[in-house]
Amino acid sequence: MTDVSPVKLHPSCVTDVNQPVFDEEWQRRAFGLAVALSEFGHYPWADFQQELITKIGAWEDAPTDARGRWEYYEHWVTALGAVVREHGILEDGYVNPEDRDSHP
Repeated sequence: MTDVSPVKLHPSCVTDVNQPVFDEEWQRRAFGLAVALSEFGHYPWADFQQELITKIGAWEDAPTDARGRWEYYEHWVTALGAVVREHGILEDGYVNPEDRDSHP
């Protein structure tokens, strides 16, 4: 098993009930899911951090007219999806529950 160090969050994340701030509930869930999956040993936090850096870097390197609007948690979710795939956390062919009715 890979050595997994605990996630280190900024002190405001654990001492100030008003932090971190999320604009939407899905952002809070994405944040919590990324942290929880790492804390439960599914991947090292450094893997997620590097993937997030990579995704943001790709957005920054894209032509301005191709970037779209800056949305930090969109990059977070994209990075989380990549790490989940890389570490085989979901089975191939997994379909989200809300999408299952449209799949045979």
